Amino acid sequence: MLFRKWGLYELNRRLIREVGTNVVNGPFRGLTLTRMTYEEHIGPYLLGTYEMELHPWWEQVRLRSFRQVIDVGAKFGYYAVGLAKQFPIAVVVAFDTDWWARKALREMIEANRVQNVTVRSSCTPKWLSKHLQPGALIVSDCEGYERDLFCTLGVPSLTSATLIIETHEQVSPGVRSDLINRFQQTHEIRSVDSRSVALLPNLPVRSLKQDELRRVANEVRPPQTWLLLLPRTGGRTAC
Repeated sequence: MLFRKWGLYELNRRLIREVGTNVVNGPFRGLTLTRMTYEEHIGPYLLGTYEMELHPWWEQVRLRSFRQVIDVGAKFGYYAVGLAKQFPIAVVVAFDTDWWARKALREMIEANRVQNVTVRSSCTPKWLSKHLQPGALIVSDCEGYERDLFCTLGVPSLTSATLIIETHEQVSPGVRSDLINRFQQTHEIRSVDSRSVALLPNLPVRSLKQDELRRVANEVRPPQTWLLLLPRTGGRTAC
């Protein structure tokens, strides 16, 4: 893996030895990260700097009430398990097509003692049409599949859903515009670009120098744009 070649694996290990395995900052503070997650670049998750551009949105979402949460592209469950803890009465369905991710998800579920998460492989428009409940929260990071998932089939319950969608223009050109056109009549739409550099948490991590802390706190990913879609009362679908 590239993050091993870049020295991030060892920095992550040193970070874990000092601060432990629970997220120390951010909207999912207290979430326990499990052994399988250590094979990832775990520093941004552990320090709470992962996708910092979304932090204000998570604070906004936390004030709402949801009985169903859908996470498409859940990976090892940072959001799925974190949201399951925040919304304990919600039914959380976490999708990922990668067998490793599903195994890591189950490990995270057990370690965090949440009982309201179901792990599945593939989310499809037909599944949403059949199972999506009104007023649900949907988090989507599905590497370019978002157009197929949200724009190819009219799903009535999407009208009242709150959605946080990462768009992948490099994989699916024009998808951001398509999503905006799809939801502009039914939702208030906001967008935010990914940060190139994370704001460092105010933590006394003695084992890492400032430059090392900066490296371990930052993600390794291309620029992306996120959309927050908040349902309007009485809206109608555009598709």
